[in-house]
Amino acid sequence: MNSMTVFSQITESWVNAPCSLSRIKRRSAIWMAAYLTGSLIVFSLFVWLLNENELAIKNALLAYFFPQSWISISEQLANFLFESQTKTVIGNAILGASLVISSMLMFPVKEKYSAEFEKDANYSNGPSQEFPLWLQAWEEVKLFLFYVTAQAVILWLGYYPYNWTNWLSIVLSYLFLFFAFGLDFISPTLQRHRTAYSLILKILLKKPLLTLSFGVIFSLPVILLSHYIFNLPQLSLIEVASILFLTNVLFLTLAVPAGTRVASRLMPIVSETPPPAKNTKIKIYSITIIILIASLFLHTRLIASLHHKSQILKANYSVDWSSIDYKFPSLSQLFNGNALSNLSFDMVIDNPTEFDIVIEESQIFVEKFDSLIATIDLSGFEVPAGQSRKIKLTLDSNSNLGQIEQLDQVLQGWRVDLQFELWPGIPFIVNIAE
Repeated sequence: MNSMTVFSQITESWVNAPCSLSRIKRRSAIWMAAYLTGSLIVFSLFVWLLNENELAIKNALLAYFFPQSWISISEQLANFLFESQTKTVIGNAILGASLVISSMLMFPVKEKYSAEFEKDANYSNGPSQEFPLWLQAWEEVKLFLFYVTAQAVILWLGYYPYNWTNWLSIVLSYLFLFFAFGLDFISPTLQRHRTAYSLILKILLKKPLLTLSFGVIFSLPVILLSHYIFNLPQLSLIEVASILFLTNVLFLTLAVPAGTRVASRLMPIVSETPPPAKNTKIKIYSITIIILIASLFLHTRLIASLHHKSQILKANYSVDWSSIDYKFPSLSQLFNGNALSNLSFDMVIDNPTEFDIVIEESQIFVEKFDSLIATIDLSGFEVPAGQSRKIKLTLDSNSNLGQIEQLDQVLQGWRVDLQFELWPGIPFIVNIAE
C-alpha cells in the first residue's frame, strides 16, 4: 500500500470503492436504511426549522442592525457577508456543514453501519477494539473544531475584494471539502480498530491523492447541483441550503461502505506507522486553537464594526456651515500630477440608539482599470449611545486624473474600496462600488 502509484490510488477511490457497494448484504442493508432514514429525519427537521423561522431570523437581524425606515437599503447591506464570497465557496461551505452535522448527530449509526458492512464484505481487519462512546464523541468534536477553523480562514480570505484572494478561497474550499469528506468516511473503520484521529490524519496525509479523489467522487454530484441552483434567482439561500442538505444525504449514505473499503486497504500501514509524538500533537493542537481563536476574533470584530457603523443610519445630524474650511487643487494639478485637497467642517451628531457609533480612521481608494486615481483619508470619530457630540470631520484626498488616458472609456472600469482597521495593524477592505 505504501508503494501505491498515482493511478492505483485513483483506481482505488474511483473504481474499487464505489464497486464495493455491490457487497452490501442483509445486515449492512438494514443499517444503511437506518442511516438514510435517520439522516433524512435530522436534516428534514433542521430544514423545517430554518424555513419556518427564516422571516423571524431575517427581521431580527435587520432590526438589530438597521432602522425600520431603511429596510430596502439594510437588506442590501446585510447581504455583504454573503455577496463578498463567491457562490462556490458558499456552496462548498454548505456541503461541509451538512457533513459535519451528519457526523456529530449520526456518528453512532454510521459506526454501526460501517461495522456491519465490514463483516458482510469479509474484510480481514482483525477484531474490533472500539473506543468508548464518549471518546468517539470527543473525536467528532475535534473534527468539528478542525472544520470550523479551516472554514473561518477560507471565509476570511473570501471577504477581501481581490482576485487572488477569491481564487485562493475557492481552491482551499475545494481541497478542504474533498479532504474532509475522505477523512469523515475513511476514519470510522480505522477508529474501530483503535486508531485515533491524530494517527488517521498522519496516514491520510501520506496518501493525499487517495483521500482527495475519494472526496471528489462522492461530493462532485452535489457540487454540480449547487452550481446550478445558485443561479436560480427565485431560490433563497435557505432554500438552496435545504436542497443541498437533503440531496447530500444520499451520497453520505453511499460513502460509508465505500470509505470502509478504502480504510480496509489502509489497515496494513496502520501498524507500520508510529503515532505522532506527543510534542507534535501538542504543537498541532496549539496552532489550531490559536488560528481558531484569531479567526473567531476577526470575524467577531468585523460583525461588531459593521454593527457600530450601521448605527450612523439612525443618528441625527446638524452641520455648522460657518466652520467649513477647504483647499482644492487647480484643474492643471488634477491632470498633471498628484493633487492634494482638504475639506473639514464641524458636525453635531445625536446618537439616539443604545449602541455606540464608532467610525475608525479610514481610507477610500478610487481605481480605474487597476490604476489608482484617488486616495481619500477620512477622520474617525465616536459618539456614545444616547449622547451628542460635536465632531470635526476631515477629508484629505490625493488625486491624479492624469491616469485616465482614454476619454471614450471615462465611465468604465471604476472601482471604489473602503479600508479601515478592525484592530491596530489588521486592515479590512470593503468594496463599495465596482
